[in-house]
Amino acid sequence: MRHHQRLAVAAGVGLIAAAALPIDAAHAISGGTAVRSAPWAVQVYGDGQFACTGTMLNDRWVLTAYHCYLDDPGKMSVRIGSVRYGHGVKVDVTKIRHLNTDGVDDVALFKLAKPVHAPHVKLADADPPKGAVIDIYGYGSTGPKPKNLRKATNRVTAIKHDDIIGRAIWSKKLNGGDEPGDSGGPAFYKGREVGVLFGPDEHSSVASHRAWIRRVTGA
Repeated sequence: MRHHQRLAVAAGVGLIAAAALPIDAAHAISGGTAVRSAPWAVQVYGDGQFACTGTMLNDRWVLTAYHCYLDDPGKMSVRIGSVRYGHGVKVDVTKIRHLNTDGVDDVALFKLAKPVHAPHVKLADADPPKGAVIDIYGYGSTGPKPKNLRKATNRVTAIKHDDIIGRAIWSKKLNGGDEPGDSGGPAFYKGREVGVLFGPDEHSSVASHRAWIRRVTGA
């Protein structure tokens, strides 16, 4: 089994979970609120099927989870610029970059086939403190079919090492939680992305990847 497939099984959300279900059964943030505007948000697709959530780093690069990746970049595409599921500009992916540190990691960078002029997220250089309230995002609805990007708030309970993904931000639900399809989605603290969703209530630390992301993308 490939590394990103093992990650997907461990995460229990995202590509493998979404691919195993009919597309009408996929869903995202449970609870929370519908988002009216988030032009930096990205819908990630594998073989034409909705898989994960991501964010725009600059005009050519998307940040998401590595376990959202199928075996071939040519199988991947994204939609950008709409909070509505299935809407937005569709762009193919041409390259996948992944920082594999002794098999531990779940953060990926997707290079787009063409530049897309959309607002970009700002990345954090440090993890949020324990007890901080973070905003999490994912595509879908509280019903059986994805409809709209949703936002919920969680509280950070710990920043600690995870044997699968490395440094991780753990949180507990306040007004909503993550579900299949949210993998790769962002956690924000004070307006900056601090985490990339790996599995339920667990985000990969952006700060621990910051130098690598800057080196690859310039973002």
